[in-house]
Formats: sequence, structure tokens, C-alpha cells
Amino acid sequence: MNTDLLMKRKQDLYALLKSQHEAEMNEMNHYMSVLSSMNNVVIKNYIHKLLDDGLRHIEYISSMMTAIEGASSSLNLTKQGTINSINEEKQSKDLLLKCVSLADDIETKSLLKSIIVDEEHHIKILEHIEELVSTYPES
Repeated sequence: MNTDLLMKRKQDLYALLKSQHEAEMNEMNHYMSVLSSMNNVVIKNYIHKLLDDGLRHIEYISSMMTAIEGASSSLNLTKQGTINSINEEKQSKDLLLKCVSLADDIETKSLLKSIIVDEEHHIKILEHIEELVSTYPES
């Protein structure tokens, strides 16, 4: 196959993968929005499965797009990006703490506190990732 045709095929594949990536993101956003108002446990479990699969699909598609671009898969994982993520998690935690102080019912307070525990765990994970990213050689 000639080089021009091969390049065109890669460009076409990339464009289709990008469209699918956007579709998967839109689907995940939709599933997350309906999840919060869903009371049926069986349907909630199905939606969680859809979210899990969607995340996996996004990872696969992103890897394929990265391979076409010829970039390193660790380029998006930077020390500064990780620090930004830590700060965002800390801001979320602070916001949730304010929500707890304003919530009146026990169930709401309990759920919010559970989310805060998750956010604290996310911060610890990201801090460890930051340490690992710091050991990467500079590109």
C-alpha cells in the first residue's frame, strides 16, 4: 500500500475513533445524570455496568488514538497535571464539608461524609501518583 493511502486510512480511522470517544463520553455523562435520580437497585447496577464498560471503552479508544498520533502514553500524566488533580479533589472535599454543615437530615450527611472519605482516598492515590510521575525521566 502506498504511503499516501496508508496515511489517509490512519487519518480516517483517527477521525472515527475521535467521534466514538466523544460518543462514549456523552453516554457516560448521560448515565451519570440518570444514576442520581434512580431508585431501582437493579437498574442502578445495570447503569454502573454501563459506566464501567464505557470507561474501559474510552481507555481502549484513547490508546488507539495515541498509537496513531505516535505519542507516548505517559505524556498526559504530568507532575503539574497530577498536582492540579490533587487540588481539584481537595476543593471537592472542602465543598462537600460545607454541604455536610448545611444538610439537615442524617442520610444526606452520612452520604456526603462517605463521599468525603472517598475524596480523601483519591487525594492519597493522586499524591502517590505524583511521586511516581516525579521519577519519570524528562521527555
